[in-house]
Amino acid sequence: MSLAYYPGCSLRHSSAEFDRSTRRVLAVLGVEYEDVPDWTCCGSTPAHMMDHLLAQALAARNLRQASEVGDELLAPCPSCYQREKNAEIEIHKSDEFRAEVNEVLDKPYTGHVVVYALPEFLIKFVGEEKIASSVKTDLSQLRVVPYYGCLLGRPSELTGECDNEQPMMMDLILQAAGVDVKWWNYKTECCGASVGMPKMEIQRRLSGKILDQALAAGADAIVVCCPLCHVNLDLKQAQINHYLGTNYEVPILYLSQVLGLALGLSADDVMLNKNVVDPEPLVKKAIAAAEAISAEEQRKAAEKAAKSAAREKAADVEAKS
Repeated sequence: MSLAYYPGCSLRHSSAEFDRSTRRVLAVLGVEYEDVPDWTCCGSTPAHMMDHLLAQALAARNLRQASEVGDELLAPCPSCYQREKNAEIEIHKSDEFRAEVNEVLDKPYTGHVVVYALPEFLIKFVGEEKIASSVKTDLSQLRVVPYYGCLLGRPSELTGECDNEQPMMMDLILQAAGVDVKWWNYKTECCGASVGMPKMEIQRRLSGKILDQALAAGADAIVVCCPLCHVNLDLKQAQINHYLGTNYEVPILYLSQVLGLALGLSADDVMLNKNVVDPEPLVKKAIAAAEAISAEEQRKAAEKAAKSAAREKAADVEAKS
């Protein structure tokens, strides 16, 4: 399979840690890919609110460019994924609409590129068994909740998730990586998205609820795939505390950062230093706790084996006498 990789605007700039950690994870898992040549903005939210045809043409141009690499496109950003996937479905379904789009494009799109989000791609093309067998660092003491947000899991008929309100792909990937995944009911609650610009108080309250519920579920960190969710929960966490009078210090990690750590990548490899709420103390503590538990289990096993060997030796002595 020739995989085309579409970073999009956020991963190219403000969410560089998501981009680098995703690329490093793909490399460790043996996934070969090429960047979409001469890619452009997918249009994100504003474009399709203004003109449907032009918005689909923006996304279709990237599909056309991706077809130069292969028939599979990975778009880690959920907003980019939604726009590209939406265009894929509508254009591939209707030859008439494809013709309309091609009238707008400088060169026609004639391919059949299929678009995947990061969790969907990992589940379908890598698999939980491959992920589990590739784990190098024990993160069993890292307690997290996966936060899908509005775009990653729904509509399920588009994303391939099992349920609109309780998606599971991130859960399955994190569990395969050995992480302690907590169950909660705020997986798909809105963080406030871009409303935080004109109505910051709405975003503060919505994001505050997510942080509160994550802690109530027993998690120490939240795992996301969406750059905008990451901004609202991580970059703006101090603002949330100021507005609500709280003192949250909850690290917000990208799925690729957690997966990368489990696969043996370093904190520098996955750019933990770029997160605003510093996750390194929590990660180091979790790894140290897992090592201590493992050491104690090994000590007990060795002690049990020694006692068993001593009993066998005593029995042999008694039998010979």
